[in-house]
Amino acid sequence: MNRSIRSLGLEMLVALIASAPLAAQDASPPDARQTALNQRAAALRMAYPTAVQRTAPELLKSPVLRCNDPTRDEMDGALWLWLEGKRPVAALCILFYSNGKWNYEHIALADDAVVVTGRPAWSWQPKAVARTWKQIDEPVPETARARQTALRSLARRIEAGEVRRGETYALRLLERPIFTYSDEKLGIVDGAIFAMSYGTNPEVLVQIEARATGGKPAWQVALARMSAAEITVTMGGKELWKAEAMKADDPAGSYYGVNELPTEE
Repeated sequence: MNRSIRSLGLEMLVALIASAPLAAQDASPPDARQTALNQRAAALRMAYPTAVQRTAPELLKSPVLRCNDPTRDEMDGALWLWLEGKRPVAALCILFYSNGKWNYEHIALADDAVVVTGRPAWSWQPKAVARTWKQIDEPVPETARARQTALRSLARRIEAGEVRRGETYALRLLERPIFTYSDEKLGIVDGAIFAMSYGTNPEVLVQIEARATGGKPAWQVALARMSAAEITVTMGGKELWKAEAMKADDPAGSYYGVNELPTEE
């Protein structure tokens, strides 16, 4: 190829890149985005509005999952858990979009009413709602190592899909749990939270616990949405849980999503 033609082509490519919007180039270095994510998460506080003397849950300082989905313009994000003692009571996912928008997703993982504050334009105030747990009729191993293996084995039997704009998308299990815990006071011998994701963005949280209540320990599982889409979860080919499509704009709801634009900073 003629050298002048190659030079012209290179110049045109450089010009096209330079003229692209900054959001499309996603020029922010990854460490700067992580700093921004951490700062936004650290600004939030949780409390029990009907039990002010109760110790407030604390947000983990580090996210349990880093995530993104460029196919949906979700350029970067992270997932944190709120803990009361050792047990998760809520999850927070913050996502940065290519247009400069920030999205906050909240989901309750406990029965109690809470309030989350720290941002100027919104607060999350979910009402007390009992979560639905289902028992899995599988034996709970006696050793901690065997229970961890069993937790992963149970999670691998779970499948999920979501419907967006009439199209069904399969969600994949991130095989390693994003968080593990136990709490003797609550009778939780072992517990774990797994994420089912599109890309690496979690759309469903799978919470499995071995509980020692009134006899031998038994497995219990509960599901939590991290998406406003219609979601179906199956286990062994049988429907385990289904959530209808919804709007996530109710700050009193168990699942709440809210956006912040750069102009709202």
